[in-house]
Amino acid sequence: MRAIITGIAGFIGSHVATEMLQLGWDVTGIDDLSGGFAANVPEGARFVQRDCCSDLDDLFGEVKPDVVVHLAAYAAEGLSHHVPNFNYMNNLVGTSNVLSAASRFGARHFVFTSSIAAYGHPSTDSPLTEATACHPCDPYGIAKLACEQHIAAFRDYYGGPDFTIFRPHNVFGPQQNISDPYRNVMGIFFRCAKQGLPFPVFGDGTQSRSFSYVDVVAKCIAQSPSNAAAKNQVFNVGGDRAMSINELVDAVAKAAGVTATIDYLPARKEVLHAHADHAKARAAFPDVYRDAIDFEVGLKKTAAFVNQMDVPAPTPCPAPIEIVQQLPPSWKNV
Repeated sequence: MRAIITGIAGFIGSHVATEMLQLGWDVTGIDDLSGGFAANVPEGARFVQRDCCSDLDDLFGEVKPDVVVHLAAYAAEGLSHHVPNFNYMNNLVGTSNVLSAASRFGARHFVFTSSIAAYGHPSTDSPLTEATACHPCDPYGIAKLACEQHIAAFRDYYGGPDFTIFRPHNVFGPQQNISDPYRNVMGIFFRCAKQGLPFPVFGDGTQSRSFSYVDVVAKCIAQSPSNAAAKNQVFNVGGDRAMSINELVDAVAKAAGVTATIDYLPARKEVLHAHADHAKARAAFPDVYRDAIDFEVGLKKTAAFVNQMDVPAPTPCPAPIEIVQQLPPSWKNV
């Protein structure tokens, strides 16, 4: 069975590739290396450097994938307000291009990673379920929801491929890019801990999220093409434990063995509290959730990975800032 994984050099993509190789898949991965690293690509996977918005017919025609797992995206949610054109081209047009190539060359299943950002500002503090109405409030969330709708409409019109859509949130673990200044708060905090810098916190730090160690997310994605319960379904996927950003600072500092100081920055316009319910994913992937690595163990594994690595150079946005109005001051000189 042959799979093409987009974004294979990225954090989640590299873990999904490892899981699929272990399951016996023949894996080809593509990535433009704008945010990932070729060193992340696991041994045994073929790697092709390619932009998802480019002509993919030669590669897809050669591989003729049974399954396409589309993880490639520019996932800087907050920055998406300031690079809307790039966001829609990279995320929405790129997804449409990959899906069309998958269909033309006979893929039977298309796996897409959406985001909890598709929900937008929840009207309640209750955990978000897959039935919660989606009202995205930033270009990134809008693009992800539009991709979901396009994938479903594509299947309805053409009769395939079948799909599985995942909405992960705040994923962390080894191989995460800790030098992206715009996203991955856990990675940013671990970088600051390693470099002895204050932890940057937008607002007062009382905003809360649930954080997801990568194992559950990667395993669910990798297993979904072979799981009948995942056929043409949408799943929230990730961890259940909610905490404030201030609490996260303490947790990362403890795992890294440092005493943290906080640099409180002007608040951004963002969702204050966002937590997902995972009952549907637990029912469809019971073994994955039963064996999940807990939050503290995940933090220790991430700290060990960061401790043995050199900090990469900062990863700037691969496109010019389009709208500077209300751009956070800390992002202006990146």
